[in-house]
Amino acid sequence: MTEVWNAYDLNRNQLPHLLVRGEKIPEGQFHLCVNVLVRHQDGDILFMRRSANKSLYSGYYEFGAGGSVLAGEDSQTAALRELEEETGLIPDSIRLLEQVCSVEDQCHFDFYEAVVSSDKNQVRYQVGETDAHLWLPLSEIPAFIESHPCFQNQKRILQRWIG
Repeated sequence: MTEVWNAYDLNRNQLPHLLVRGEKIPEGQFHLCVNVLVRHQDGDILFMRRSANKSLYSGYYEFGAGGSVLAGEDSQTAALRELEEETGLIPDSIRLLEQVCSVEDQCHFDFYEAVVSSDKNQVRYQVGETDAHLWLPLSEIPAFIESHPCFQNQKRILQRWIG
């Protein structure tokens, strides 16, 4: 099934047409993506490893889950959907942390924090998307993100969030 997204301008105003995954996004237009930082109630942060089968950024670690917001979907609904699809986790709470725009990626990013209390071993992998995970205490995150492949925008969020 083809993935379809709403189109936005630089200021996050929704435009009257749609974008299709895999097709070139016209200059000056953007799509909306979500990233969900998952924090266990004990304070540990979830990192998922992207599958070796991914064409982009295989083997990279990312916090929690993320993906594109589908046409007609709001950002928080997409965050909850991506979290469940990619980890199997249902959060006790979720809150918006930050909104940023990446002009070079033609993407608006909404970063969320989801808090979970479920058993840490209940994390499941989405076939073709992820193939490993780990929970890290805050004290270990700075060294981890410097020694493992991680997305720069997520590194910045983590550095601001944990200090």
